[in-house]
Amino acid sequence: MIYSLVGYYSLILGLIIGLSLFYFSYKNFNNSNILDTKIVSFTFLQLFFVVISFLCLIFSFVVSDFSNETVFNNSHTTKPLFYKISGTWGNHEGSLLLWLLVLTLFIFIFLVRTKNQTVKYKILTLVFQQIIIIGFFLFLIKTSNPFNYIFPIPTEGLGLNPILQDPALAIHPPILYLGYVGSSIIFSSVLAATSLKIISTSWASHIKKWILISWIFLTLGILLGSIWAYYELGWGGFWFWDPVENVSLMPWLALTTLLHCILVLEKKSILTSWVIILSIATFTLSMCGTFLVRSGILNSVHTFANDPERGLFILVFLFILIFLSILIFFFFHKDTDKKSSSFFWLSKETSILINNWFMMYFLSVVLIGTVYPIFLDVISSQKISVGPPFYHKLIIPFLIPFLFMMAIGPKLKWIKSQLEDKIYLISFLIISILLSFLVLKNFNQNVLINTILISSAFYLFFMTLRDFFCKKI
Repeated sequence: MIYSLVGYYSLILGLIIGLSLFYFSYKNFNNSNILDTKIVSFTFLQLFFVVISFLCLIFSFVVSDFSNETVFNNSHTTKPLFYKISGTWGNHEGSLLLWLLVLTLFIFIFLVRTKNQTVKYKILTLVFQQIIIIGFFLFLIKTSNPFNYIFPIPTEGLGLNPILQDPALAIHPPILYLGYVGSSIIFSSVLAATSLKIISTSWASHIKKWILISWIFLTLGILLGSIWAYYELGWGGFWFWDPVENVSLMPWLALTTLLHCILVLEKKSILTSWVIILSIATFTLSMCGTFLVRSGILNSVHTFANDPERGLFILVFLFILIFLSILIFFFFHKDTDKKSSSFFWLSKETSILINNWFMMYFLSVVLIGTVYPIFLDVISSQKISVGPPFYHKLIIPFLIPFLFMMAIGPKLKWIKSQLEDKIYLISFLIISILLSFLVLKNFNQNVLINTILISSAFYLFFMTLRDFFCKKI
């Protein structure tokens, strides 16, 4: 019981510190020669209280404190210690507290590690991040308190869902959240840089590290979830186009496109609008995923909660963030750079731009396939499910040229490329077609699209393999 009290009041103190950071930020913004040490100290203090709160929840699980409602619903005395600890985030309330922990951790690291950027930029990034953090504090305390007290105290808990008691899934949520929440720093810093009109090549170099870190963790998180789904759920594959799988795939597609755009911005100071919109979209899609998983709208083995009040809170909060982002984009961003309309047709910039449009198409297909059943249910009370055939028919035909572009694009030069000395491109293409033909003949498959798809996959493989043994062109 003592752990629950300490954990709850630590959350209250963290919220109060978050509100006080607005005051210090306002004072420092008007006198911004140097970052006020109070801001860094209070940010650390906020992180400290969230860590204390999270540790209190872990200790409650470890000692099987069934006076805590979250522990009672998700643990029991005979459960192994590893699953007691992982049970901390294997539920709605605990997972949100983990979200909050990573949010506060990332903004503190951002303030400490960010060099060669203006103080105003750091302060504005902190302000935007604190809006998100305070939103999650209020959400936790008002609708999803992980420290609710129950009386009389039960002698035994209900236990964790058996299919969640798996090593891959135990570490899947923390890694996935590092990717999700990493996009919040990108979101906050983009809004700050747009407001101050400082989006440039040097800013791109600075934010690229955060984009890469977020992308790595999100990729690992999705990979672990796929492996778990393969051997635990028996779907017969690593991806089943489950709606909750899709809500993690959508921010990954946006983040992957953003990673390509930031490389172009760093080199040539173009595609600024792409970078801003994709940064906003990545975090928005992460929040949409949080809403869908926790609102009870989706029916999936992955969903956490079935409480419309919680879903409504996230939805309102999401609309506030989207509205704020759109206002900043339209009022502060002036895209005076016209270079993007004068790309040479055979250049790395053009290949990245084509790659972007392919990725946006894939994202649109996944988004429609995920939300269409929801809207149809609301409008006509008709329940349908969108499965693999829908995605395969719409994605596979476009996947073929996309794979070819992935193979050829990295071999092109910035600004302008020449066709000479590119004979090896055609040679590898012929080899790929022959190999795919032999593979399909061996499996008695004669479908044309299969031949082309495997050819393009072989082609990408050979082109990538060549880079390991040849000097960069």
